[in-house]
Amino acid sequence: MVPANWFAAHPRVVPGDRFHMMFRHFPDYPQPWARHWLQQVIGNFHLITIVRDPIERAVSAFNHHARYDGYTSFAHYFANDHEKNHQSRWLGYDGRDGGFFQNNFSMVGITERFNESMLLIRRTLDLSVADMLYVGQRRDTPKALNAADMNEKWRNRMRETDWLDFELYAQAKSFVDHCLDDLPDLAVELQQYESALGDFSHPLWAERGQFPVGYAETEIWSEFTGQGGEVRELHQLAR
Repeated sequence: MVPANWFAAHPRVVPGDRFHMMFRHFPDYPQPWARHWLQQVIGNFHLITIVRDPIERAVSAFNHHARYDGYTSFAHYFANDHEKNHQSRWLGYDGRDGGFFQNNFSMVGITERFNESMLLIRRTLDLSVADMLYVGQRRDTPKALNAADMNEKWRNRMRETDWLDFELYAQAKSFVDHCLDDLPDLAVELQQYESALGDFSHPLWAERGQFPVGYAETEIWSEFTGQGGEVRELHQLAR
């Protein structure tokens, strides 16, 4: 049996050919047959995911539609494009497993503590701090709505319609908080990591070296050059 409606895999090779990564949705993964299928296809693996606060995720989706589809109200987005319990659906969470992440994933992160989550993932995969450096995208893009400005009416409606996602996020947040509490030495590492993220001249970037910034090998948006500490955009890469 092959999982139905799974998004296409995007295999990526980490520099040095240390391991391969596959990006996709895994709604069937908690089922035993799906785990067996993955084992057959890719052998031993780590399953890692990052979960986002449901309201933050919905607001981000609305801002995307406002930017590209001309939406002018959150109500318009909610009525036409909002997928209820989006994260639970694509991770295969049905609300019955109180230890969902502990039982199914090697590590989980949360968007609201993204940098800390990256360092937890680093330790899970035995990578260096430099391996986890990233170049932020769309930092200065104006937003039609900020999550902090969503009124209580919509917050309550979100809690009712996306209740599974709220449960899922609460589990993920608790898991991450617990992991961070068990690693008090992470504070020093986090300080070094965030210093490098804010300064392309930091020595860690030279260690990281040159790498593409994008979703798949055929859809590279930009490229970071470790030596010069520069980001070349897509139109520059085409020259």
